[in-house]
Amino acid sequence: MKRVLLVNLPHPAPVQRRWVASYQAPNFLLPPPEPMALASYLQREGVPVRLVDAIAERWSAERVADSVRSFSPDLVVALAGFQTLERDLVELGRIRDLLPGSQSVFFGHLPSQVPALLALRPEVDFVVRGEPEHVVLELARGDALESIAGLAFDRDGAFLTPARPRIRDLDSLPPPVHDLDLSRYREPFMPRPIGVLESARGCPFPCAYCVRAYGREVAYHSAAWIGDAVRQLIARGVRHVRFLDDTFTVDRARTLAICEELAPLGVTWTCLTRLDRLDPELCQAMARAGCLRLYVGVESADPAQLKAWRKGETVADFERGAAAARAAGLELSGFFIVGAPGEDRRSVEASADLAHRLGLDFVIVTRLQTWPGTTLHEELGLPDAWGVADEDDPFAIERVFYRRFYLRPRHMARQLQRAARHPRDAAVGLFGLGRYVAGAMRGRDFI
Repeated sequence: MKRVLLVNLPHPAPVQRRWVASYQAPNFLLPPPEPMALASYLQREGVPVRLVDAIAERWSAERVADSVRSFSPDLVVALAGFQTLERDLVELGRIRDLLPGSQSVFFGHLPSQVPALLALRPEVDFVVRGEPEHVVLELARGDALESIAGLAFDRDGAFLTPARPRIRDLDSLPPPVHDLDLSRYREPFMPRPIGVLESARGCPFPCAYCVRAYGREVAYHSAAWIGDAVRQLIARGVRHVRFLDDTFTVDRARTLAICEELAPLGVTWTCLTRLDRLDPELCQAMARAGCLRLYVGVESADPAQLKAWRKGETVADFERGAAAARAAGLELSGFFIVGAPGEDRRSVEASADLAHRLGLDFVIVTRLQTWPGTTLHEELGLPDAWGVADEDDPFAIERVFYRRFYLRPRHMARQLQRAARHPRDAAVGLFGLGRYVAGAMRGRDFI
């Protein structure tokens, strides 16, 4: 059996890499979910595994290699970022070259979308197409490459094996138990230590801009599996769990069953969902089970834009869902998109005003991106980031939104209250936001 090094690749900034996105997030740092899940699965199958988070450790490629040299990995496996893709390739190749005899394996959304292109890169020996668990296991077992479905590699020009079916029985996978130092990770204004879980893979909604985790078909963990996974995290000292599903409340009955599992455990948690998938009873059940915050996609106040993006929600849906969450005492953090063609300052300000009207506690604003695999990319063939009003500073329009939303007396008062309870998180967040809206952090989104 080959020895496998799983590494969250080095980067100068605290990048958060996930299957659906990658971003620089000065306010929080979550444990790397996909590498952890893969490590847990390989360990159960008897594969010698080492997991290194170079982002949390702030390690260079050389430091990563030094830390695992005695382990002598045969495979160096890494998840690809989005904006970080080119640098990720370089870092993956450097680590492989610093560990003689090892081969590199790249997985994630972009490798799954353009496997042949990446398989031809000199830094990459193998590209995984789709879910990585079974593919990496078969590589570690030394199976014949041509027999491993879902693989791409360079054989006189790229060679792709047949696609591999989705894993539909997610309960067949073990919980992502790991030996990372959890004290390094944080979610703003939440208890620590923090753990992360995915309770499902996939998202059925048709949003045109969205990268989904493994597609529109949803595979679920059972509520019992989730309860067991959370108990294992609690045994490791975890006090708070971030669920990283694309849409946590897709199945209402399942969500209520999860709440029944979590309620007696005394752990707090947060999740990502849609406002049109919330109602008063569901929100009350989530709050009783320990949920503290919901991350929700709002995107825009413009009905025409919501329709063009196939959002499938209206402003009225946003208002109903937000009211249900607020009545249950749940915090709301809303995602918004700016920079669509023809958008002006007034439409951005209207979206900021909607965020205020909905009673959101936080907003996360990003430019519209058209990544491969999204409907917008397929239909419009646009580059990865559309232009915005100020070509010299493409992030200026985001700062308009942040200033409009946060520089209101109500939100400033809320932040002062949070600062009293969580002074360290407040200091990090307010300092970063202040620098960003002042224009001192050019060249990236603020999350």
